[in-house]
Amino acid sequence: MTTTACGPDHILCTRDLRRDFGGVQALCGVELHVVRGSITGLIGPNGSGKTTMFQVISGMDRGATGSVMFDREEILGRRPSTIYHRGLARTFQLSHVFPDLTVLENLVVAGSRKDRSVEERALGLLGRVHLQDYAPVLGKNLSYGQQKLVEFLRVLMSDPALILLDEPAAGVNPTLRQTLWDMVRHLNGLGTSFLIIEHNMEVVSDLCSDVYVLSEGSVIARGAFDAIREDEQVLEAYFGKTREPRAGRGAPS
Repeated sequence: MTTTACGPDHILCTRDLRRDFGGVQALCGVELHVVRGSITGLIGPNGSGKTTMFQVISGMDRGATGSVMFDREEILGRRPSTIYHRGLARTFQLSHVFPDLTVLENLVVAGSRKDRSVEERALGLLGRVHLQDYAPVLGKNLSYGQQKLVEFLRVLMSDPALILLDEPAAGVNPTLRQTLWDMVRHLNGLGTSFLIIEHNMEVVSDLCSDVYVLSEGSVIARGAFDAIREDEQVLEAYFGKTREPRAGRGAPS
């Protein structure tokens, strides 16, 4: 693939990113660029390296080599807390709410704003997704979908410039899922950038302006979704074979 230079319009760039686990290459020289203010998709078959990418970018895995530039500053190998306070936050594939804290407390512990009360901001976020009545409810007493939504709100408490979402809608009912995507669109309209791992291709098509496809730790395709879904390498990675030729599109007679 053609290498793209990391410029001022990019909020995140990775270069020659590599991670191996006992000789198994999880990431093989990955280069990825997220345009500032965009919603970028990261898709690929299970085991392709997507979550490893998030682990490395967010500082949860500090064993990679290469480069991760966030807002024109090298962050590879930095502590997760340093990266978080720098303005890059993430959610996890499985819900990570604090089970014995209330919903309000789950948000307050992540607050870092100083211009108004952290509790006021938390209540405001809960109100935006119609969960204000759940403020005193313990995290462990929420449905799985509600826990995922609270985890997302907790990420917003720090006003991050870039949010990594790891399958945020997995296991979430349609109503809460729509609430989540509406929030993503709203925040993106305000300037927040997103990098999203998502298996629902309709969501990727609807939300993402740019899509990267990982397979066996390497980027095999990048571009608009309509182009990605016709790419033969992508079809091979997902289904193990190329698309059947269609009449009128060069199919043999």
